[in-house]
Amino acid sequence: MSEKLISILMPVKNAEKYVYDSVQSVLFQAYKNFELLIIDDGSTDNTLKIIESFKDERIKIFKRENAGLIEQLNFGLQKASGELIARMDADDIVLPEKLERQVKFLSENPGIHLVGTNFYFINEKGKILTEKKLPEKYEDIEFMMPFIDSVLHSTILTYKNVLIDSGGYDSKYRNVEDDELFLRLLSLGYKMYNIQKPLYKYRLIDRPYEFYRIQNTGYYKCGLEYLENYYKEKNGDYYFRLGMLEYYRGSIKKARKYFFMSMKHKSIKKKNILRYLCVTFLGERAVNFLREKNILSNINLYINKSFNYDTFNISRAKIKK
Repeated sequence: MSEKLISILMPVKNAEKYVYDSVQSVLFQAYKNFELLIIDDGSTDNTLKIIESFKDERIKIFKRENAGLIEQLNFGLQKASGELIARMDADDIVLPEKLERQVKFLSENPGIHLVGTNFYFINEKGKILTEKKLPEKYEDIEFMMPFIDSVLHSTILTYKNVLIDSGGYDSKYRNVEDDELFLRLLSLGYKMYNIQKPLYKYRLIDRPYEFYRIQNTGYYKCGLEYLENYYKEKNGDYYFRLGMLEYYRGSIKKARKYFFMSMKHKSIKKKNILRYLCVTFLGERAVNFLREKNILSNINLYINKSFNYDTFNISRAKIKK
């Protein structure tokens, strides 16, 4: 296995409750050739004191004024010495074999430019709540990315030149900087893959409703821009994916309209459209209620397990070519 240096970017701000365990999990990595760039975004609690208690030469600490996540990520990217770039959040946990498996995968698959992993959701106390499965192959990731988070940003390992050459993180897309980056990378022809094993623990922390509203609006904008630029002609595939974007991020009424438009094309797999179209007849309020109660997610899980139907497998989920 190649012993390439990995630069792990870890912006932090007021993370005293979780940062010790987060840094510790990085230091326990089986792959040892890394530098951990911890960029403090003007913390006012004991975060810096906790970080400075670690005596490991691989840790590099940057004390900076509050500038925001995107600015600190771009700063860390410029300071990174590694050929490979990984991410880490200050409230999450990374499993010991993650980097080792990702480096091995990239070395054996030169056609892939970015690799993520499946992950666990954990609560504030660190208890595992559920495993999150993501689409595996590039074709599935590309298909789903405009409307569903198909790669978890904090699990990625990629090449520094990929991020530099593509322009890094765009400050115009706050709260969705990772989604915009992934869609931009896809539009530039970079290929992605998700290792189908949970190698990361993502902590669920309550945020204000306004954060999620802004995030959803930003994601919708990114997804719409991507689809408009991707398709030179408005075919059935385009209307199906536009309907999916509305279904997950926009208006249920508009989703129904676009699903009907997609079904007018002979190449469409109508049974896959009907699965989503039927739900839209419940109306906006009913669908939102089902989402809030995780009922729709549980139905998808039941379908996957009972009928061996992978909703992330586009050979079944998208239209025929």
